[in-house]
Amino acid sequence: MNATLKRYKTDSQRTVLMKRGTIFFRDTEIGCLVLNISTGGAGLAVENDAPIPFAFNLEIESEPIRRRCVVAWRLERRLGVTFEFDRMQRPEQGLV
Repeated sequence: MNATLKRYKTDSQRTVLMKRGTIFFRDTEIGCLVLNISTGGAGLAVENDAPIPFAFNLEIESEPIRRRCVVAWRLERRLGVTFEFDRMQRPEQGLV
């Protein structure tokens, strides 16, 4: 089992969130629903079948940060991601 998937599976303290989110990569934004979250990762449901890279930034509504994510698994329009770095501020606030 690779380290990313192992970290995702052992991070069991998930909280149901159900908040809108936005996935950012290159010059692209894709809407999603953040189903659950923990300190180490999240479960996402994306709005369409657009290709999503292995790593991207995630912004969750009403939170002043962006998280760098790495895909641990994907099943149709659902993704499990781990957070690559600790929290980053949104670009307009400057990076931490």
